[in-house]
Amino acid sequence: MNIVPIISLSSPLGINDWFLSVTMLTLLLMLIIMGPYRSDYLDSISSMFRFKNPDGDVRYPLLSTIENVLLFILTCISVGESITVYSHDITEEGLSLVIFLLWLSLLLVAAFLIKLLLYSIVNKILYERQVITLKPGRWNCFFVMSFSVAGLLILVFSIIVFLLDLPLLLLLVFTYIIRILVISGRIFKIKTTLFKNRRSNSGLIMYLCAFELAPVFLESVLLNRFFSLI
Repeated sequence: MNIVPIISLSSPLGINDWFLSVTMLTLLLMLIIMGPYRSDYLDSISSMFRFKNPDGDVRYPLLSTIENVLLFILTCISVGESITVYSHDITEEGLSLVIFLLWLSLLLVAAFLIKLLLYSIVNKILYERQVITLKPGRWNCFFVMSFSVAGLLILVFSIIVFLLDLPLLLLLVFTYIIRILVISGRIFKIKTTLFKNRRSNSGLIMYLCAFELAPVFLESVLLNRFFSLI
């Protein structure tokens, strides 16, 4: 006897119902959380790219702790869904796609959680030594904000790709464009906010390599090794 998912969305393209249900539910929950703060998100993202008029502080929506945690988890799931769309046949029947998505999402949650913890530890040390003036918690909220916006955009484009049966290469290109834009915005904020008082070039370079450039390189190596996505 076939098991019917709780949220059954019949697809004319033959997309796995379980995977499609989880994807649409993820999108719905992200929109419910982020929707009431849409103007704050727009202002926060635009502040990342005001290069001619540098903004000396980070901006982010004032979500509750529960909303931030849920949004962080949902964003990791959305990234996992985009990887699944690119690396697997999403018309495959059964629960294998959802099982793969589950363990991949857990892996992403662990990886990005470690990054947040490292941000907190290093920024706390720098803050106590008065190298930076921004409290570590504010930077973590800023990171989650930029991460969630990127995840939402990638998820929406992933849905467009598999519903319209577009070439998967478009998803890869779009994902890298979004990643480049978000990382560029964070680097700009690191330069104009975190290190605005004591501009140590060596410290800035080490910070960027440890938290922005090295993770991207490691991510590319892992994706190519385990999923052959590049």
